[in-house]
Amino acid sequence: MPGDLQFKLLLLAFGLAAAAAYSFRYGFKAWRENRLIGDTPTSRIRSAAQGYVELAGAAVMMAKTTTVGPLTGIPCTWWRYQIEDRRAGRWQPNIVDEGISEAPFILDDGTGRCVIDPRGAEVFARETTVWYGDSEWPLARIPRGQGFFGILADALIPNGRYRYTEHRLQPHEHLCALGAFGAAGGVRADDPDVAVGALLHDWKEDQKSLLARFDANHDGVLSSEEWERARAAARAQVLDHLIAQPPSPSFNVLSQPVDGRAFLLAASEGRYFARRLRRRAAAGIAAFAAFVGFSASLVWALTHP
Repeated sequence: MPGDLQFKLLLLAFGLAAAAAYSFRYGFKAWRENRLIGDTPTSRIRSAAQGYVELAGAAVMMAKTTTVGPLTGIPCTWWRYQIEDRRAGRWQPNIVDEGISEAPFILDDGTGRCVIDPRGAEVFARETTVWYGDSEWPLARIPRGQGFFGILADALIPNGRYRYTEHRLQPHEHLCALGAFGAAGGVRADDPDVAVGALLHDWKEDQKSLLARFDANHDGVLSSEEWERARAAARAQVLDHLIAQPPSPSFNVLSQPVDGRAFLLAASEGRYFARRLRRRAAAGIAAFAAFVGFSASLVWALTHP
């Protein structure tokens, strides 16, 4: 076997081994989360004990807030988006921009209400919108196609260099949630976007301090990236303030556990969510077995010329 071909096959074997390790981790993580759902009974908010719990109810926007998907402008309680340049990378699209909602919202199960602090959560959204365009940021807020057939049409006949993807939790959508439940003083019903804008305005009044904090290259001007870091810092400060300030009456909060256990939010009934995770686990283990088999075959071929 020529040396150049042997080297390429060896690299391929290492790549398959790495893929096998990733598949095993993916499958094991899904199985562990499936067991968490199966072993954690659903609690009612009114009688839930503080600690690690599973809750189920309707996702509701907080009072005086209007959360919308950044790309589509569609009202939602939570969003995550990604913009990819499909021509920039040889093997995979290059991520141009991405973001995730950190604004709190309400879970209502009929017996009470609980504030969801989504920071750090693994979210399984049911509503996803994908479309294409020629600009880094979509010029049209509403994509060409909606739902399965719209996504299929865009996938088969893409009409732009950039791919826009947005995942959303819809208002009043049924939500299954696992996380740390406790009385954290509640969350104020102020609009976080308004508060972020007000805080940034205050920071702009003291340009010297603003540049000292965020002007990384010390050129005396905030670039777009530096300004985004300032905006992210302002949003984090506002959200921490919302969580910490007790309103009247106070709310309980479901948030990321400090002990490392999974924090899951899923637009699904618990049993259907567990079934979805079992399918993920099975797919991960099957991929692991396939990658191990392929890599073992390549290693055997290299060692038995």
